[in-house]
Amino acid sequence: MATKASTKRSAKTPLDREAYVAAALKLASRQTTTNLTFRELGTAMGVDPTAIYRHFLNKDSLMQELLDRAFKMALQRLQTPVEQWEQCLEEFAVHTLDVFLEHPAIAASATVLTTSGQGELDSIELMLSCFAQSGLEGRALAEQYAIFGSYVLSGAASLAISHVEASDPEGREWFSGPLLADPRSTPLVSSLRNEILELDHREIFISGARQIIQAARG
Repeated sequence: MATKASTKRSAKTPLDREAYVAAALKLASRQTTTNLTFRELGTAMGVDPTAIYRHFLNKDSLMQELLDRAFKMALQRLQTPVEQWEQCLEEFAVHTLDVFLEHPAIAASATVLTTSGQGELDSIELMLSCFAQSGLEGRALAEQYAIFGSYVLSGAASLAISHVEASDPEGREWFSGPLLADPRSTPLVSSLRNEILELDHREIFISGARQIIQAARG
């Protein structure tokens, strides 16, 4: 009887917004899909999908909340102070990539949504503060943040999506395939074939971020 009573009380306990976010984060971490639906979330929570609309206007509003949480997760992993601005920015890029790889369904929305949430604002503040350490200010500072931020978001999102869609999820090759090239028509491709095939997508992502950071030195 105690079990039935407990179950009945539990069934009547209203689910708050945070409960849905926690469940959605778990679903978003699946490494087999970049899609998350209200139907899946409702099933996971044991409720009718329409109940989710009490807390989120639509799917975009849910994904905005999840994306903002992703920004917060990346920031929470930072250990380098802003004063060491180059290392701090590189670390931020790496942590953003890792969070997106861990939550591919969130990564899929990163380039099409803005959250206007605290996580996003704190991330922007961090990037601006770091680049300000290089001496940039005004429009130049805003542009440098925008270039770096766009690169990190789009690059990390693309790699996270590719990771899910890849036939070999554990593979990290920049170029997949034999890269057969005729030295007569594409001499550089042919001569650098081995070097290209040795490229690692994670290393290339970090190298790209590093080059944008170094450009701020002026």
